[in-house]
Amino acid sequence: MAAEEAPAEIPAEGEEGAENTEVVLPPPCMDLTDFPPKIDFFDNMVAIDDKAEKIDGANNFRQVSGFPVFGTGQTTEEGFLKVLDKVKALHAEEGSEKLLWLNMRREPVVYLNGKPFAPRNPEDLHRNLDISFSTEELDNLETHYTNILKTQAEKEKSIKTFRDQAFAENPMDREAVEDVIKVESIKGLGEIYANLKENGFPNLTTFRIPITEERSAGEACFDMMIEALKNEPASTPCIFSDQMGRGRTTSGMVTACLIKEIQITSELRKMEDIDLVSKSTVDDLIHQKFEGVLPKCQDDDDPFIKGEFDVIKELLEKVPATVEGKRKIDHIIDMCGPVPKGTGLQNLRECIIETKWKYDVATEDKQVAWKALILNFMERYFYLICFATYALEHGPGGYQKAFTSWMDDHKELRTMIEEGKDKLEWYRTVDAAKLEHLKDLINAPNYKENLGVLIRTIYDFAFVTYADLPRGAIKNNSMRRLAATTLMEILPPDIAERVNKKMEEDPSNSHDFLSLVGLVSYYGSGEEH
Repeated sequence: MAAEEAPAEIPAEGEEGAENTEVVLPPPCMDLTDFPPKIDFFDNMVAIDDKAEKIDGANNFRQVSGFPVFGTGQTTEEGFLKVLDKVKALHAEEGSEKLLWLNMRREPVVYLNGKPFAPRNPEDLHRNLDISFSTEELDNLETHYTNILKTQAEKEKSIKTFRDQAFAENPMDREAVEDVIKVESIKGLGEIYANLKENGFPNLTTFRIPITEERSAGEACFDMMIEALKNEPASTPCIFSDQMGRGRTTSGMVTACLIKEIQITSELRKMEDIDLVSKSTVDDLIHQKFEGVLPKCQDDDDPFIKGEFDVIKELLEKVPATVEGKRKIDHIIDMCGPVPKGTGLQNLRECIIETKWKYDVATEDKQVAWKALILNFMERYFYLICFATYALEHGPGGYQKAFTSWMDDHKELRTMIEEGKDKLEWYRTVDAAKLEHLKDLINAPNYKENLGVLIRTIYDFAFVTYADLPRGAIKNNSMRRLAATTLMEILPPDIAERVNKKMEEDPSNSHDFLSLVGLVSYYGSGEEH
C-alpha cells in the first residue's frame, strides 16, 4: 500500500469556521452536486452481542474490556451526547476531563433532521465513496456538500434520499430504497462537533482518520492515530466511529489499545529500572493486565483462524521481529472482536478465512465482491502486524520515527503484501481418484440399483473436500453445492442432455442435489415422458 501524505499536524475537526458562516470556502476537491445522500442506518444494523448495553442513537456501541477505548456506528445528533455522557460517567473517577473522538471515515457526513447521511455515487449506491484527499480537503468537501443539500432543501423543501433495505456484507446483495424526506434541519459534522463543545464537552477533541470502508488504514493514517494519542495519558478515553462501527472502527480500537498498552508497560518498565518496583511484580502486572488467557473457541487450532496464510508466514520468516508483533496484535484483535473473547463486531484476523468460506459457496458473479473483500482483509491484517512490530520497537521511546518512515526502511514489505495477498486456494482441489470412481458407478449398466451407494459416495466426496470448514450453514451449503455440481459433471452425455433439458423448462427451481438425483433416476432410462 502506497504511503499517504500526512499533514504536518493532525487537524482537529470542527474547530474553525463554525461561528462565521460567511467564510469563503476553497473550491471542493470534487463535485458532489449529483451525488444523492444515503442514510447511514439500515435494518438489522445492530450486530453487537444481544447482552451488550445498548445506547439509543449509537448503534453497536461497546468498550474494549480493560481499556478506555470505545467504538460505535455513526450516531444520531442526540446519540453523540448520549455516548459522551456515558463515557464521561465511566471515567469520571480517573480524573480525565478530556475526550477524544476519532472519525474513521473518508466520506463526508451530513445530518438531515438529526440523522447521519453520506453522499453516494449515483452509479454505485451500495458503496461508500472511495476517495483519496487530505483531511483538510475532506473537511472542506463535507462543508460544500452540506451547502449543496441546504440549497436543494431551500428550493424544493424536501430531498430525495436512499437507504439500504437491510445489512448485506457483500455489496452485490444490497438493495437500495428511495425515500423523499421533508427537511427540518441540515447540519454538517463540524457544526455538530462545535455544538457539543458548547454544550457540556469543552474538552472534546475530534479528528478525522480517513480510511476507505473495509480497507486497511493507510500508513499515514497510522501516524495520524499516533499523533492523536501518544501525548495523551493512557487513561484518556477515545471513541472511534464509522458508518456501522465495524471494520474501520475496530481497526482504530485495535491501534489505540496497542498504543495505550505500550504507554503503560513502558512506564512500568521505567519504575523497574529505578528499582521502584521489582521485575517480577512488573511482569505479573503486565501479564494480568494485557496477557490474560481468553476463552477458547472450537476452531482456535485451525491454521487459518490463527492467521497462518502464506503471505503472513513469509512476513514472519523474513522479518523475525514480526513474530512478536503478530502475537501482540492477535491478542488485541481477539479482545476487540466478537464474544466470547471480545466485545466487538468483527475479528480482523478470523474474518479473512470466514469470508473465504462465503466465497467458496457463492455463485461466480458474487465471488468477485467476496474476493475483493478477502484481499482487503488480508492487507489490513498484514499492516496491523507491521504496525505492531513498529510500535513495539519505537513506542517506548515516544515514536521518534514515524510508521511511514519505518515502512520506507522496509519497503520490500509493500511489495510482499501486494504480490502475496492473493496466495490462497481460490478453487477447491478434488480427489481425482474418487471422481473417477464416481464416474464408474454412474456409467455402470445397473447404476440405478446402486443409486444409494452413489449418493453416499458423492456426499462423502463433498465432506472430504470441505473437511476444513467448521460445522454450520456455510459448510452444509458448500457440500450440497459441490454434490450437485459433481453429479452433473459425471453424468453420461445422453442422461445429462435430458436432465439439462428438464432443468431449462423450470428455471425457477433451485435444482439442489436431491432434486437432481430424482431427475437422473426419472430420465436416466432413456424413455420420453
